[in-house]
Amino acid sequence: MTCIDASVDPRRLVAAHALAAIAVALPWPALLAAIWRIADDSALVGLAGAARFAPCVLLSALLGGLGDRIGRLRAVRLSVSARVVLVVAVAVLLLQGLPWPALAAATLSVAVGVPAFPSLAALLPQVSTRPEEDTNALVTWEISAFVVGPALGGLLLAATPSWSVAASVPLIVAAAVVLPRRVTERPPSVRRPRLRDGLHEVLAVPVVRRAIVTVMAVNVVIGALGVALLAIAETRWDAGVAAFGWLTAAQGLASLTAPLLARAVGRLSPGLAAQLVVVLPLAVVTLSSGWVAAAVPMALLGSGLTMVECRTTRMMQLGAPADYTAVALGVADSAVVAAAMAGALVAPWLLAALGPVGLLLGLAGGSAAVLGWGLRRGVRTPDLPAEPDAPLESRPAGC
Repeated sequence: MTCIDASVDPRRLVAAHALAAIAVALPWPALLAAIWRIADDSALVGLAGAARFAPCVLLSALLGGLGDRIGRLRAVRLSVSARVVLVVAVAVLLLQGLPWPALAAATLSVAVGVPAFPSLAALLPQVSTRPEEDTNALVTWEISAFVVGPALGGLLLAATPSWSVAASVPLIVAAAVVLPRRVTERPPSVRRPRLRDGLHEVLAVPVVRRAIVTVMAVNVVIGALGVALLAIAETRWDAGVAAFGWLTAAQGLASLTAPLLARAVGRLSPGLAAQLVVVLPLAVVTLSSGWVAAAVPMALLGSGLTMVECRTTRMMQLGAPADYTAVALGVADSAVVAAAMAGALVAPWLLAALGPVGLLLGLAGGSAAVLGWGLRRGVRTPDLPAEPDAPLESRPAGC
């Protein structure tokens, strides 16, 4: 039976991550607006916006497994401490009218946050008596913070520009306060886990490979979806950019409901549930007669895409070698952001070849195939100690 450190409330880990992620994302609208004012060049603003995602692509595979080597809570604490310093620096630099140094600090705040999610996701099963529910909450906030943080920052920017920057400071300080000071972690079975060994062991596990491919496919859909939606809103629906904005908001904000959706479809097999909450609403959006009719299925799609990411995270928690769980999650993080960027890059060419309806139907068909393959129930094999659908307690304890 797996050892659980019941002295730590896992909700504190989730809350600390949510606060830190929102704090890091909050200043970006003000930062991009400041750069636009001094640069007056959309290409430079685009590069500045890309700086928010570049560390996730370039560093997640390398730094995601830091918690496996130095201790998972220690990696999170170091990450949060560094982000406190950098978020304060971003606020000070922006308020002093220095957007380029502020951009450097903001990019560094994203980079030092890279080890946090893989380490927390690897740690949660050791402190939670409800690992699936707590993992769903953690993944939901990890994804939603990319939407919620800039959304709050944009609202504050419209109301009181200085507050859109300064508000990030108490949030990141609160994250440091909420984060537990210590937790009993399972010691590694090897003397010093190494990244190269971890990558080899992680990618040798079939269920981990399936989870990574599945979550990459989901993020290709996310990346391409915006381009296709904008095109269909302006052509077939003749509704313009405002409709696109409402549908994008419905998708993003609905991602917060993923834990509730996971509970609602919990009795279904993972593959069937994914078809119902991803493929079906995507097809309904495609065939809708107008943007109003597409709003509800779009919200279900946003929640469903996040639910699938919760599921693939849980597969990696259960399937990855215990010493290298954070490595697996770090590799997945890097692959996820790269896939979303690839989807956004190829979407214009696919749109020109297939049209918006053809592109959306193609995304639905591709999603159906990948989700059916990737989320099928696991089979016991010598390199997989438990099925991805099995309870956590079936894994070797190692404590």
